[in-house]
Amino acid sequence: MPSSPPPGTSIVQSTTGRGRCLQATRRFPAGSLIGIFNNPLLALPDGPSMRTTCNYCLRVGNGHITMKACTGCKATVYCNAACQRAHWKSGVHKAECKMFSRIRETTGKEWLPTPVRAVAQILILLQTGDPTMTKAFSSTEGLEGNVEGFKRNKEVWADYELQAMAAVVYGGLLQSEEMMHKAKEILCKIQTNAFNRLDADTGTAGIFLDSVLAMVNHSCVPNAFVGFDKRTAMLRAERDIEVGEEIEISYCDYTTPRAARRETLKLYHFQCNCLRCRDDLDVYQVCAISPNISLNKFSLQPNLSKLRNPQIDRSGVSSTDVETISRKWHLLSRQDNIDVMQLARQRWSLCKPLVEAKMFAVEPVPTSILNFAILCQSDSNKTAYALPLACFLSTECEPVKLVAPFLPWRVKGLMMVAKLLGHLGELRATGELVRSCSHKALVDILTKSDQVSMCEAVLRLVVHYGSMGASDDWDVLREARDTLGEIESLQGREKESYFLRTWANDSQDPEGNAFFQNAVLKPINDLAALTIGIMDSELGDRRSVARR
Repeated sequence: MPSSPPPGTSIVQSTTGRGRCLQATRRFPAGSLIGIFNNPLLALPDGPSMRTTCNYCLRVGNGHITMKACTGCKATVYCNAACQRAHWKSGVHKAECKMFSRIRETTGKEWLPTPVRAVAQILILLQTGDPTMTKAFSSTEGLEGNVEGFKRNKEVWADYELQAMAAVVYGGLLQSEEMMHKAKEILCKIQTNAFNRLDADTGTAGIFLDSVLAMVNHSCVPNAFVGFDKRTAMLRAERDIEVGEEIEISYCDYTTPRAARRETLKLYHFQCNCLRCRDDLDVYQVCAISPNISLNKFSLQPNLSKLRNPQIDRSGVSSTDVETISRKWHLLSRQDNIDVMQLARQRWSLCKPLVEAKMFAVEPVPTSILNFAILCQSDSNKTAYALPLACFLSTECEPVKLVAPFLPWRVKGLMMVAKLLGHLGELRATGELVRSCSHKALVDILTKSDQVSMCEAVLRLVVHYGSMGASDDWDVLREARDTLGEIESLQGREKESYFLRTWANDSQDPEGNAFFQNAVLKPINDLAALTIGIMDSELGDRRSVARR
């Protein structure tokens, strides 16, 4: 585990009274790597994923990777023998192997809830005198725990007591008052300092904890972000960071309304006082002052004036209205036995005030569109609708919410567009598109457009920004490179590929940019323009739940 901060940074006391923090001692340009953290205190999959994820490198299993179980406990699995040996040599699985054997014998189960396993793992290693764990979880110089803050929430504290007891029992440890106190303290430190590696697109979930990375404080207008690649975390600059600046990331989804952010941050026991929170700015207002706007010259939203001066109408939608819509939107999912289409209709109805104000990038509008796009992909009669929805998200929503074009969530949105272009291109070639899609305008745009060039351009964006948002080995990036290579090998496309390579090397090149504007951006914008009509026609309901 790194005992010192990455080169170009130092750990100092925050000038804003937030304890220790990570400070830049040199300049980090937007998109640059600040530090790599590949030897964490904790790196484990969530409980249900223990049998499908390598318990050391955290690679998610697929058709090409066969996981093999530990011959001792038969609970943990590994993608290869090297990972199994590394996990044992690190002392982690050597410490918990007997625990899983005991769990299987007493309960018939082969996994534990993630927090319980994490605490048991740490307690067992502390019992062995592991120096790294001893230092990190020291009561005096170790990680911050906010124990008293957690105690004030009776429901949370009661849950922690149960989890702590389970960790002590399943860890085979002495059930003393001192051990229980230590287990609860560890739980608090994990909640305060660990990262959730959840990525629904890749099926990744679990805990990542590094004592140095834990020093990075929060802001809803962060200057940095954390990306994960298997067992490694990478801290990158979201915007230019100057010497002497405190490096800050967001502990929550900073694109959600202020009330939702504050609810999430309650578990960290502080109230954010950043510019976004203090003045209750929406995503359009934050975007308009972002130093990253100019980076979008090379993107699917190169119209920088649109980002600086959005044509929206806030007169009929206050920030309180937005928070009410967001709260009701989330509450709708708690209904019993609700059909997914019915839920989508109710949620879209709630979004109508924002749609009428053309505030498309304000949540929950983007998530409503994304969720429906995912639903469409599972219905052969609606598959084509997913493409204009994905184009709309990549041109109207994501550039406002996530101004830096290299952010991984934005890159994944581009990859969704590329995949849909490829899939619908195949349907068009077989004639299935015309037979299955009744939306004439959509079919006309796809029939008249060069979908191969559109796909190639989007993939070039993914390849350019992918390694800046994650790593060279990121699954999304590798897939984009492979697909781009296949397109480049197609015969008879030398001219189109030349123009797109020219544009990718210099987005302002007259010839390359002209080709991009006409062959790529125009049809993508034409497709995106169909989105609201599709959403209204498929999810429209005269009964509005927005004012209930």
